[in-house]
Amino acid sequence: MPIDNPIVSCPLVFACDPDYAMPLATTLLSVTEANRRAWPLQIYILACGFSHNIKAKIADSLPKGSCLIEWVSVDVTAFSGFSTIRHISSATYARFLITNSLPEEISKVLYLDADILVLDDLVSLCETELDGAVVGAVLDERVTTHIKMGNTSLGGLPLPCVQDYFNAGVLLIDLAKWRTERTSQKAIEYLELHPHSAFSDQDALNFACDGRWKKVDPRWNYYQIDLKTSISDLRDKQRPGIIHFQGWCKPWDPGSLNVNARFYDSFRSRTLFARTLGERWKQVPIVIWARLKSILRRFGTVRYLWNQLKLLQARDESKSARRLSA
Repeated sequence: MPIDNPIVSCPLVFACDPDYAMPLATTLLSVTEANRRAWPLQIYILACGFSHNIKAKIADSLPKGSCLIEWVSVDVTAFSGFSTIRHISSATYARFLITNSLPEEISKVLYLDADILVLDDLVSLCETELDGAVVGAVLDERVTTHIKMGNTSLGGLPLPCVQDYFNAGVLLIDLAKWRTERTSQKAIEYLELHPHSAFSDQDALNFACDGRWKKVDPRWNYYQIDLKTSISDLRDKQRPGIIHFQGWCKPWDPGSLNVNARFYDSFRSRTLFARTLGERWKQVPIVIWARLKSILRRFGTVRYLWNQLKLLQARDESKSARRLSA
């Protein structure tokens, strides 16, 4: 292994709590398998409340000698006043502590969410020149278009007014620039003014890095929007380098009917967090009920009533958020 391998000089960073232990182990397995030539990978995990046993279980889920994991305990209680979307843990705010949590000699890191799978060698991403930008990220076309149309909110919750909007699930970070430009402080200041922002810390980071980030190839954060697109069916040239299972429909949730559930399970099943036969049987009724609801929603009247129910729920959540921020 060459000493100057870009992945070696650009450690990987995760932020996670025990509720995401299984996805974290699965993500790490995908990282190690796709980057064998860079073993041992240097990995830092900004950890919120992991027990020794869970840490050991995650480490033992990975190929021997594949990585060096540094568990960095962080406290995110200072951010308890900021909201998070239902499917996102408050551990996401640990990113604001990244410069205080890593050795000062590290100049560049690749931050990854724990709800992803890495399917390709990360060298070309890690060696991307940022050209003076604070971070490199993938453009979120949906939110960017929404903002450029003059919309300042989503579902009644505020959005940052920025030139372009990125998804923060994969971030190539220049730590020196992050420090000198007070990125964490600017993000926190944004959330103090907008504690119930539509996409919480992601909105705050977009505000803090507005005009100071570089677009990277979308294949490095293929965030799953179309739940009907099967990754297994994509040809090699179409297959992303990183698939990001953003949103509420996670492939490990038996009731989500995510088309990539089996693909995801092909990684999970090789960790110590693989589902047991008993767990699979317990999930059968959940899957059947989810499929039944999916069929019922195809009928016009039922679909209309279902959509009206979701609309009322969204309005109630928006009113509650406004009352909390008042």
